[in-house]
Amino acid sequence: MSITIVGAGPVGCYLGQLLKSYGFSPLILEEHPKIGVPAHCAGLVGSSFFRDSKIPLPEDVIINRLNGAIIYYKEQSFVLKRKNAAFVIDRIKLDEKLSRGLNIRKNTKVLALEEKNGKYLLHTNKGSFYSEIVIGADGATSTIRKLAGFKLRPIYYRGALAKVKIKAHPNDMVRIEFSRPFLYFSWLIPENEETCRLGSISENPRKTLNLFLENLNPRGEILEFGGGVLSIGYGQTLKDNIALVGDAACQVKPLSGGGLYYGMRCAEILADCIKEGNLSLYEKRWKKFLGKEIQSALRIRKILEKRSIHFLEGLFKLAKKNSHLIEQIADFEKHSLSVFSVVKKLGLSLSTLKG
Repeated sequence: MSITIVGAGPVGCYLGQLLKSYGFSPLILEEHPKIGVPAHCAGLVGSSFFRDSKIPLPEDVIINRLNGAIIYYKEQSFVLKRKNAAFVIDRIKLDEKLSRGLNIRKNTKVLALEEKNGKYLLHTNKGSFYSEIVIGADGATSTIRKLAGFKLRPIYYRGALAKVKIKAHPNDMVRIEFSRPFLYFSWLIPENEETCRLGSISENPRKTLNLFLENLNPRGEILEFGGGVLSIGYGQTLKDNIALVGDAACQVKPLSGGGLYYGMRCAEILADCIKEGNLSLYEKRWKKFLGKEIQSALRIRKILEKRSIHFLEGLFKLAKKNSHLIEQIADFEKHSLSVFSVVKKLGLSLSTLKG
Protein backbone atom coordinates (compact mmCIF):
# COMPACT_ATOMS: atom_id res chain seq x y z
CA MET A 1 0.00 0.00 0.00
CA SER A 2 1.38 3.40 -0.95
CA ILE A 3 1.25 6.02 1.79
CA THR A 4 2.40 9.62 1.51
CA ILE A 5 2.88 11.81 4.56
CA VAL A 6 3.10 15.53 3.88
CA GLY A 7 5.27 17.18 6.51
CA ALA A 8 8.47 15.87 8.15
CA GLY A 9 7.97 17.52 11.53
CA PRO A 10 8.04 15.43 14.71
CA VAL A 11 4.48 14.12 14.28
CA GLY A 12 4.95 13.26 10.60
CA CYS A 13 8.27 11.50 11.23
CA TYR A 14 6.95 9.71 14.32
CA LEU A 15 4.03 8.45 12.23
CA GLY A 16 6.52 7.41 9.56
CA GLN A 17 8.51 5.37 12.10
CA LEU A 18 5.36 3.71 13.42
CA LEU A 19 4.24 2.75 9.92
CA LYS A 20 7.73 1.50 9.07
CA SER A 21 7.68 -0.71 12.18
CA TYR A 22 4.37 -2.15 10.88
CA GLY A 23 5.96 -3.08 7.54
CA PHE A 24 4.91 -0.08 5.43
CA SER A 25 7.25 2.16 3.43
CA PRO A 26 5.74 5.65 3.60
CA LEU A 27 7.04 8.50 1.49
CA ILE A 28 7.37 11.81 3.34
CA LEU A 29 7.32 15.11 1.46
CA GLU A 30 8.92 18.06 3.25
CA GLU A 31 8.92 21.56 1.79
CA HIS A 32 11.97 22.79 3.75
CA PRO A 33 15.60 21.90 3.01
CA LYS A 34 16.46 20.90 6.59
CA ILE A 35 14.60 18.72 9.09
CA GLY A 36 13.52 20.63 12.19
CA VAL A 37 14.08 24.07 10.66
CA PRO A 38 12.39 26.47 11.05
CA ALA A 39 11.17 25.68 14.58
CA HIS A 40 7.73 26.98 15.55
CA CYS A 41 7.68 25.41 19.00
CA ALA A 42 8.77 26.35 22.52
CA GLY A 43 10.12 22.82 22.97
CA LEU A 44 8.53 22.24 26.37
CA VAL A 45 6.91 18.86 27.01
CA GLY A 46 5.49 17.05 30.02
CA SER A 47 7.16 13.94 31.43
CA SER A 48 4.42 11.80 29.86
CA PHE A 49 5.68 12.79 26.40
CA PHE A 50 8.45 10.22 26.76
CA ARG A 51 6.66 7.80 29.08
CA ASP A 52 3.60 7.29 26.84
CA SER A 53 5.43 6.88 23.54
CA LYS A 54 4.93 3.58 21.67
CA ILE A 55 8.39 3.90 20.16
CA PRO A 56 11.14 4.84 22.65
CA LEU A 57 12.11 8.47 22.12
CA PRO A 58 15.75 9.55 22.48
CA GLU A 59 16.11 11.07 25.94
CA ASP A 60 19.39 12.73 24.99
CA VAL A 61 17.24 15.44 23.38
CA ILE A 62 16.35 16.62 26.90
CA ILE A 63 18.48 19.67 27.71
CA ASN A 64 16.82 20.79 30.95
CA ARG A 65 14.39 19.44 33.52
CA LEU A 66 11.92 21.84 35.08
CA ASN A 67 10.40 21.56 38.54
CA GLY A 68 7.49 23.95 38.18
CA ALA A 69 6.44 27.42 37.11
CA ILE A 70 6.28 30.97 38.37
CA ILE A 71 3.07 32.62 37.18
CA TYR A 72 2.86 36.43 36.90
CA TYR A 73 0.24 39.03 36.18
CA LYS A 74 1.41 42.61 36.64
CA GLU A 75 2.73 42.84 40.21
CA GLN A 76 1.16 39.60 41.40
CA SER A 77 2.61 36.11 41.20
CA PHE A 78 2.40 32.59 42.54
CA VAL A 79 4.52 29.46 42.29
CA LEU A 80 3.59 25.94 41.24
CA LYS A 81 6.12 23.25 42.13
CA ARG A 82 6.36 19.69 40.90
CA LYS A 83 9.50 17.60 40.49
CA ASN A 84 10.32 16.94 36.83
CA ALA A 85 7.04 18.54 35.76
CA ALA A 86 8.36 19.27 32.28
CA PHE A 87 11.36 18.81 30.03
CA VAL A 88 13.02 21.31 27.72
CA ILE A 89 13.96 19.48 24.53
CA ASP A 90 16.22 20.16 21.56
CA ARG A 91 13.55 20.15 18.85
CA ILE A 92 15.97 20.08 15.92
CA LYS A 93 17.78 17.09 17.40
CA LEU A 94 14.47 15.32 18.12
CA ASP A 95 13.20 15.88 14.58
CA GLU A 96 16.49 14.73 13.06
CA LYS A 97 16.54 11.52 15.10
CA LEU A 98 12.90 10.73 14.31
CA SER A 99 13.62 11.23 10.60
CA ARG A 100 16.45 8.69 10.41
CA GLY A 101 15.86 5.77 8.08
CA LEU A 102 12.73 7.29 6.53
CA ASN A 103 12.18 8.02 2.83
CA ILE A 104 11.99 11.83 2.92
CA ARG A 105 11.97 14.13 -0.11
CA LYS A 106 13.13 17.56 1.09
CA ASN A 107 12.54 20.85 -0.74
CA THR A 108 9.33 19.31 -2.05
CA LYS A 109 6.25 21.48 -1.76
CA VAL A 110 2.76 20.15 -2.55
CA LEU A 111 0.99 22.45 -5.01
CA ALA A 112 -2.14 20.51 -5.97
CA LEU A 113 -4.03 17.34 -5.12
CA GLU A 114 -6.34 15.32 -7.34
CA GLU A 115 -8.04 11.94 -7.19
CA LYS A 116 -7.26 9.68 -10.14
CA ASN A 117 -8.08 6.01 -10.71
CA GLY A 118 -8.82 5.39 -7.04
CA LYS A 119 -5.56 6.96 -5.95
CA TYR A 120 -4.38 10.47 -5.23
CA LEU A 121 -2.00 12.43 -7.39
CA LEU A 122 0.11 14.91 -5.46
CA HIS A 123 1.58 17.60 -7.70
CA THR A 124 4.72 19.20 -6.28
CA ASN A 125 7.52 21.47 -7.40
CA LYS A 126 9.61 18.29 -7.83
CA GLY A 127 7.16 16.24 -9.86
CA SER A 128 4.01 14.24 -9.13
CA PHE A 129 3.45 11.28 -6.81
CA TYR A 130 0.69 8.68 -6.70
CA SER A 131 -0.54 7.48 -3.33
CA GLU A 132 -3.41 5.34 -2.01
CA ILE A 133 -3.39 7.15 1.35
CA VAL A 134 -2.43 10.78 1.92
CA ILE A 135 -1.73 12.15 5.38
CA GLY A 136 -1.48 15.85 6.14
CA ALA A 137 1.01 16.35 8.94
CA ASP A 138 1.92 19.73 7.55
CA GLY A 139 1.23 22.04 10.45
CA ALA A 140 -1.15 24.78 11.48
CA THR A 141 -1.70 26.20 7.99
CA SER A 142 -1.93 22.73 6.39
CA THR A 143 -1.87 22.70 2.59
CA ILE A 144 -3.50 19.26 2.52
CA ARG A 145 -6.37 20.49 4.69
CA LYS A 146 -7.04 23.27 2.19
CA LEU A 147 -6.54 21.29 -1.02
CA ALA A 148 -8.76 18.42 0.13
CA GLY A 149 -11.52 20.77 1.30
CA PHE A 150 -11.81 19.57 4.89
CA LYS A 151 -14.68 20.95 6.95
CA LEU A 152 -12.30 22.15 9.63
CA ARG A 153 -11.97 25.89 10.10
CA PRO A 154 -9.30 26.67 12.69
CA ILE A 155 -9.05 29.83 14.73
CA TYR A 156 -5.51 31.13 14.34
CA TYR A 157 -3.42 32.71 17.08
CA ARG A 158 -0.09 34.31 16.35
CA GLY A 159 3.08 33.67 18.31
CA ALA A 160 6.61 35.07 18.46
CA LEU A 161 9.77 33.33 19.68
CA ALA A 162 13.27 34.36 20.69
CA LYS A 163 16.41 32.77 22.06
CA VAL A 164 18.30 34.99 24.49
CA LYS A 165 21.69 34.75 26.13
CA ILE A 166 20.71 35.29 29.75
CA LYS A 167 20.87 33.43 33.04
CA ALA A 168 17.54 32.48 34.56
CA HIS A 169 17.05 32.47 38.32
CA PRO A 170 15.98 29.84 39.17
CA ASN A 171 17.00 27.84 36.11
CA ASP A 172 14.65 24.93 36.83
CA MET A 173 11.37 26.87 36.60
CA VAL A 174 9.45 28.24 33.63
CA ARG A 175 8.25 31.82 33.96
CA ILE A 176 4.77 32.61 32.63
CA GLU A 177 3.64 36.23 32.43
CA PHE A 178 0.03 36.91 31.46
CA SER A 179 -0.87 39.98 29.43
CA ARG A 180 -4.52 38.88 29.58
CA PRO A 181 -4.96 36.23 32.29
CA PHE A 182 -5.35 32.66 31.04
CA LEU A 183 -5.60 33.75 27.40
CA TYR A 184 -2.52 35.68 26.26
CA PHE A 185 0.89 35.23 27.80
CA SER A 186 4.65 35.35 27.46
CA TRP A 187 7.10 32.74 28.71
CA LEU A 188 10.73 32.31 29.65
CA ILE A 189 12.07 28.76 29.51
CA PRO A 190 15.64 28.14 30.77
CA GLU A 191 17.61 26.01 28.31
CA ASN A 192 20.76 25.87 30.42
CA GLU A 193 22.82 28.18 32.61
CA GLU A 194 23.54 30.53 29.70
CA THR A 195 20.46 30.74 27.44
CA CYS A 196 16.67 30.92 27.65
CA ARG A 197 13.79 30.56 25.21
CA LEU A 198 11.25 33.35 25.24
CA GLY A 199 7.96 33.65 23.47
CA SER A 200 4.55 35.29 23.38
CA ILE A 201 1.04 34.45 22.25
CA SER A 202 -1.14 37.55 21.95
CA GLU A 203 -3.01 39.75 19.50
CA ASN A 204 0.32 41.42 18.71
CA PRO A 205 2.93 38.84 19.80
CA ARG A 206 6.02 40.63 18.46
CA LYS A 207 5.10 43.77 20.41
CA THR A 208 4.30 41.76 23.53
CA LEU A 209 7.55 39.83 23.23
CA ASN A 210 9.58 43.05 22.79
CA LEU A 211 8.01 44.47 25.97
CA PHE A 212 8.79 41.23 27.77
CA LEU A 213 12.41 41.42 26.58
CA GLU A 214 12.73 45.05 27.65
CA ASN A 215 11.61 44.21 31.17
CA LEU A 216 14.20 41.48 31.66
CA ASN A 217 16.91 42.29 34.16
CA PRO A 218 19.53 42.02 32.77
CA ARG A 219 18.09 42.28 29.26
CA GLY A 220 20.39 39.74 27.64
CA GLU A 221 21.63 39.34 24.07
CA ILE A 222 19.06 38.24 21.49
CA LEU A 223 20.46 35.26 19.55
CA GLU A 224 17.45 34.30 17.43
CA PHE A 225 13.99 35.57 16.50
CA GLY A 226 11.13 33.58 15.02
CA GLY A 227 7.39 33.12 14.98
CA GLY A 228 4.41 31.26 13.66
CA VAL A 229 0.73 30.56 14.15
CA LEU A 230 -1.34 28.17 16.26
CA SER A 231 -4.40 26.45 14.84
CA ILE A 232 -7.10 25.81 17.41
CA GLY A 233 -10.39 24.12 16.63
CA TYR A 234 -12.31 20.87 16.25
CA GLY A 235 -13.80 19.24 13.20
CA GLN A 236 -13.31 16.91 10.25
CA THR A 237 -9.92 15.14 10.05
CA LEU A 238 -10.72 12.27 7.70
CA LYS A 239 -12.04 12.42 4.14
CA ASP A 240 -12.03 9.19 2.15
CA ASN A 241 -8.37 8.10 2.28
CA ILE A 242 -6.98 11.48 3.29
CA ALA A 243 -6.29 12.07 6.98
CA LEU A 244 -4.99 14.98 9.03
CA VAL A 245 -2.83 14.61 12.14
CA GLY A 246 -1.12 16.94 14.60
CA ASP A 247 -1.44 20.70 14.19
CA ALA A 248 -3.02 20.16 10.76
CA ALA A 249 -5.91 18.42 12.55
CA CYS A 250 -6.03 21.00 15.38
CA GLN A 251 -4.93 18.29 17.82
CA VAL A 252 -3.70 21.12 20.00
CA LYS A 253 -4.34 22.24 23.58
CA PRO A 254 -6.72 25.22 23.19
CA LEU A 255 -5.57 26.93 26.40
CA SER A 256 -1.81 26.78 25.84
CA GLY A 257 -1.28 25.94 22.17
CA GLY A 258 0.90 22.91 22.91
CA GLY A 259 0.54 20.15 20.36
CA LEU A 260 3.40 17.66 20.50
CA TYR A 261 1.83 15.23 22.98
CA TYR A 262 -1.60 15.26 21.33
CA GLY A 263 -0.09 14.90 17.87
CA MET A 264 2.05 11.92 18.89
CA ARG A 265 -0.85 10.06 20.51
CA CYS A 266 -3.08 10.67 17.49
CA ALA A 267 -0.29 9.51 15.15
CA GLU A 268 -0.31 6.23 17.08
CA ILE A 269 -4.07 5.88 16.62
CA LEU A 270 -3.75 6.67 12.90
CA ALA A 271 -0.92 4.16 12.42
CA ASP A 272 -2.94 1.44 14.15
CA CYS A 273 -5.96 2.12 11.93
CA ILE A 274 -3.82 1.85 8.80
CA LYS A 275 -2.22 -1.35 10.11
CA GLU A 276 -5.68 -2.85 10.72
CA GLY A 277 -6.94 -1.73 7.30
CA ASN A 278 -9.56 0.44 9.01
CA LEU A 279 -8.57 4.01 8.23
CA SER A 280 -12.27 4.90 8.46
CA LEU A 281 -12.09 4.43 12.25
CA TYR A 282 -9.33 7.03 12.76
CA GLU A 283 -11.47 10.07 13.47
CA LYS A 284 -13.84 8.18 15.75
CA ARG A 285 -10.96 6.72 17.77
CA TRP A 286 -8.89 9.84 18.26
CA LYS A 287 -11.95 11.88 19.17
CA LYS A 288 -12.96 9.26 21.72
CA PHE A 289 -9.48 9.62 23.23
CA LEU A 290 -9.07 13.43 23.09
CA GLY A 291 -12.27 14.95 21.74
CA LYS A 292 -13.94 15.68 25.07
CA GLU A 293 -10.79 17.36 26.43
CA ILE A 294 -10.32 19.57 23.36
CA GLN A 295 -14.00 20.53 23.18
CA SER A 296 -14.12 21.38 26.89
CA ALA A 297 -10.97 23.49 26.67
CA LEU A 298 -12.37 25.27 23.61
CA ARG A 299 -15.53 26.03 25.58
CA ILE A 300 -13.53 27.40 28.50
CA ARG A 301 -11.46 29.56 26.15
CA LYS A 302 -14.58 30.89 24.43
CA ILE A 303 -16.09 31.82 27.80
CA LEU A 304 -12.90 33.56 28.95
CA GLU A 305 -12.56 35.52 25.70
CA LYS A 306 -15.97 37.07 26.37
CA ARG A 307 -15.12 38.12 29.91
CA SER A 308 -13.88 41.58 30.97
CA ILE A 309 -10.34 42.20 32.11
CA HIS A 310 -11.75 42.91 35.58
CA PHE A 311 -13.26 39.40 35.68
CA LEU A 312 -10.02 37.81 34.44
CA GLU A 313 -8.01 39.67 37.06
CA GLY A 314 -10.37 38.32 39.71
CA LEU A 315 -9.86 34.84 38.32
CA PHE A 316 -6.09 35.27 38.60
CA LYS A 317 -6.46 36.27 42.25
CA LEU A 318 -8.60 33.19 42.85
CA ALA A 319 -5.92 30.99 41.21
CA LYS A 320 -3.22 32.62 43.32
CA LYS A 321 -5.20 32.07 46.51
CA ASN A 322 -5.73 28.40 45.64
CA SER A 323 -2.36 27.70 44.02
CA HIS A 324 -1.85 24.76 46.40
CA LEU A 325 -4.86 23.02 44.83
CA ILE A 326 -3.64 23.71 41.31
CA GLU A 327 -0.24 22.33 42.28
CA GLN A 328 -1.84 19.09 43.48
CA ILE A 329 -4.42 18.61 40.74
CA ALA A 330 -3.06 20.18 37.55
CA ASP A 331 -2.47 17.85 34.60
CA PHE A 332 0.14 19.06 32.10
CA GLU A 333 -1.68 17.40 29.19
CA LYS A 334 -5.35 17.87 30.19
CA HIS A 335 -6.02 21.51 30.98
CA SER A 336 -9.80 21.44 30.97
CA LEU A 337 -9.78 18.48 33.35
CA SER A 338 -7.53 20.51 35.66
CA VAL A 339 -9.88 23.50 35.51
CA PHE A 340 -12.97 21.42 36.25
CA SER A 341 -11.19 19.55 39.07
CA VAL A 342 -10.13 22.78 40.79
CA VAL A 343 -13.55 24.36 40.29
CA LYS A 344 -15.21 21.26 41.78
CA LYS A 345 -12.77 21.20 44.71
CA LEU A 346 -13.66 24.81 45.49
CA GLY A 347 -17.36 23.96 45.47
CA LEU A 348 -17.97 26.20 42.45
CA SER A 349 -19.36 25.50 38.99
CA LEU A 350 -18.60 26.52 35.41
CA SER A 351 -21.34 29.13 35.82
CA THR A 352 -18.82 30.95 38.02
CA LEU A 353 -16.81 31.64 34.86
CA LYS A 354 -19.91 32.71 32.97
CA GLY A 355 -21.21 35.00 35.68
